[in-house]
Amino acid sequence: MNENPENRCRLCGSRLPSKDFLTYRNMPKSAQFFPDKDTVSEEKGVDIILKQCPCCGLVQAVGEPVSYYRDVIRATGVSKEMTEFRRKQYAEWVRENRLEGKKVIEIGCGKGEYMNMMETTGAEVFGLEHLNESVVYARQQGHRVIEGFIEDEDSVIGSYGEDAQDSDGDYDEAVRNNRLYDGFYIMNFLEHIPEPSSFLKGIANNLTDDGVGIVEVPNFDMMLQKSLYSEFIQDHLSYFTEGTLCNLLSISGFEVIKCESIWYDYIISAKVRKRKGFDVQPFLDMQEKVKSEVHSYVDEQKAKGHKLAVWGAGHQALANLSQLELEKDIEFVVDSADFKQNKFTPATHIPIVAPDRLKDGEVQAVIIMGGGYSVEIKGIVERDYPGIEAVVLSEDGLEK
Repeated sequence: MNENPENRCRLCGSRLPSKDFLTYRNMPKSAQFFPDKDTVSEEKGVDIILKQCPCCGLVQAVGEPVSYYRDVIRATGVSKEMTEFRRKQYAEWVRENRLEGKKVIEIGCGKGEYMNMMETTGAEVFGLEHLNESVVYARQQGHRVIEGFIEDEDSVIGSYGEDAQDSDGDYDEAVRNNRLYDGFYIMNFLEHIPEPSSFLKGIANNLTDDGVGIVEVPNFDMMLQKSLYSEFIQDHLSYFTEGTLCNLLSISGFEVIKCESIWYDYIISAKVRKRKGFDVQPFLDMQEKVKSEVHSYVDEQKAKGHKLAVWGAGHQALANLSQLELEKDIEFVVDSADFKQNKFTPATHIPIVAPDRLKDGEVQAVIIMGGGYSVEIKGIVERDYPGIEAVVLSEDGLEK
């Protein structure tokens, strides 16, 4: 993960404007760099250049991330007030999502400061941390921490006792070996990541289908409201509002359950769920239902010695002719659009004719596939072609 190519938005990939959102001169090069007496005379500040994406609205720092962006470094311990806040927050989240006894991982766990609180909830808690000395310390404190980082969406988090794999890791193997997690949480770390969408997709790919999470970032909405210019630092590459955070989560494979400001409005906290694909079975079931009804009707008409036509050459009718396998049972398709007449239906190759063709007595039944015009067409058939039986194929099936 490096500086964005071609000065493009870290969230949506759109080209950033040439005009800066803000520029701060002679700023600290990072939050964790402090020159000593031997280097202070040569140390220089950096310019922080901020731009706002004209498409998604994300405010972001351009340029390279700090060298240690993969590491979570918390300079101070967790206060008593924050400890109690987190205990309550985590306990409610675990209870709401029935995560007791299930695998939950903190992405960017540092030395395990927040793991202490999560471990009181009854969940089976793990951590992922890149900085080796933090991993060693956390393990010494009894935390189950995996050394590694989500480099991209193909990264595989190893089981405890293994290291996280890079993009060469086998995701299918992770599934087979039950390495997937039921939940995750990430505390004020996402704003450091150069490619946050790829990072979040990598997290999603290490979750079960029902995986849930908590994602928290500093609150740029509050910075805007209070003009907190001193909050800008090169360590933070993205400055999220509730809107831009939700947008990022949405395009990265998550549904946002709840997003709100917490902790005196300093933090935006989003509860998320891994997005599931839509259930396609209802489409298949409806197709089989309609196919059965239509073919039963066709067989009834054939038993009487009747021939059939279809009225309608719109896209739904064309799809039905193909999906219901009617090309061998239909003499022709009627449509009132001149430009369709004297041609053939695509894929099924049934002749398309004008309505007057119904006057020659060749067919005795018409299946109307006219969508929103079907009732009107049925009235026309009953009025102008009284010797022909007309039935309507609606979205619910065949209506005789």
